Amino acid sequence: MNNLKHMFRPQSVAVVGASDDPAKWGYGVLNNIIQGGFAGRVYPVNPNADYVLGRTAYRSLRDIPEPVDLAFIVIPAPFVVTAIRDAIATGARSLIIITAGFGETGAEGKKREAEVRDLCLEAGIPAAGPNCMGLCSFPVKLVATMEPLESEPGRLSFISQSGTYGVTTLNYGLHLHIPFNTFISSGNEAVTRFSDYLEYLGEDEETGVIMGYIESLRDGKKFMQVAKEVTKKKPVIVMKFGRTDDGTRAAASHTGALAGSNAIYTSLFKQCGVIEVTRTHDLLNVAMGFAMQPPLRGNRIAIVGPSGGFGVATTDYLAEHGLQVPEIDFMLQRRLREEADALPFASLRNPIDLAADLRPDPLLKCTETVLNLDMIDGAIVGLHSRPFPPNERLLRRLEEIQHETGKPLAICYFSRPEGMDVVQSMTRTLPVYRSAEDVGQFMSCLWQYGQRLNGHREE
Repeated sequence: MNNLKHMFRPQSVAVVGASDDPAKWGYGVLNNIIQGGFAGRVYPVNPNADYVLGRTAYRSLRDIPEPVDLAFIVIPAPFVVTAIRDAIATGARSLIIITAGFGETGAEGKKREAEVRDLCLEAGIPAAGPNCMGLCSFPVKLVATMEPLESEPGRLSFISQSGTYGVTTLNYGLHLHIPFNTFISSGNEAVTRFSDYLEYLGEDEETGVIMGYIESLRDGKKFMQVAKEVTKKKPVIVMKFGRTDDGTRAAASHTGALAGSNAIYTSLFKQCGVIEVTRTHDLLNVAMGFAMQPPLRGNRIAIVGPSGGFGVATTDYLAEHGLQVPEIDFMLQRRLREEADALPFASLRNPIDLAADLRPDPLLKCTETVLNLDMIDGAIVGLHSRPFPPNERLLRRLEEIQHETGKPLAICYFSRPEGMDVVQSMTRTLPVYRSAEDVGQFMSCLWQYGQRLNGHREE
């Protein structure tokens, strides 16, 4: 199988089925490639048009003056095999088959999908799909989906077996100003599978964190081998759908997947060092946090915030997931009260309850002091609802404290429903969460991966 670099970092692309009709996928994909600013060569393919979106159109891939790095196929299913034969004959280096109507539709579709697989495997050409939503490669400004997306290149890459779910999650992450590296909708995975993308991204120096949406793994043994190696270098966070009998049936009709036992998948992920989450929003929440923060080297957490209830709720969640909130000794509490100028009725034991103090300096001083303690491995800071948006100086100093100590720091903004989105847009290095459960889930995953790394070092 060819290297996937031509798929993720192409210098030339073709869109088979390119169209001037805004209602068609061939329009959306080509238009977004052009509007996204892709700097490489773009070839529309349409046998019935001389020009598409103002660019010279070609009757087939065979008429393009060079072998393309990546060909998008967006034509009705009965014609896809012919397009693939053209791609192979002209030396195309990778394919993305967006067209649906294959293994997810029944016997005829399965037969057609098997033919696609045989052709590509024999030719050694990687292919995403069929039945997928496309690809984004932000370092080369390639946006080839129906959605017009935009991102500065980041460290987070996303493999999704669901197109719509994947694009929706990606879009929300971009709304929060989280920079992504690549996104691939893998679809039915007739040719190139989840483990192939994982292997490539595991070696990709521009990818620091990998997140994935999984309905099934058609090559569990390879996934296990690849994931064990990848998680030694970078975190992999996945959400497995099709965990119930009804969900398994739904997955089969969606991508033709056979989901398998949920218990088996959970055990597989643990053995490989893969972090599994079970709530939809946790996939992005946890992955974005890993893209911003280092793993926990220990399980001792400090909690600093304006509310005693927030401290109790967060402490409970951390304790339930094997983390500790160690009490600060009396002498340090006394010194901290003086240096931070805390209110007389503030509790500084850990969790630190600043008793609705709106001043930024006491919170900053407490955070700086506890995060510098040898007995503390990371911290969670809760922010008050006022002022809104939060003080810019407060956020910049929290970023500095995290950078100076090198220990994980996360923010919880629980006071306003819209607050988390606003605060996250104000910082690119500190993850922001909207509840004690969400920030606790992130910290527990940081500790889970920290244990993985510790175990690897001991080996």
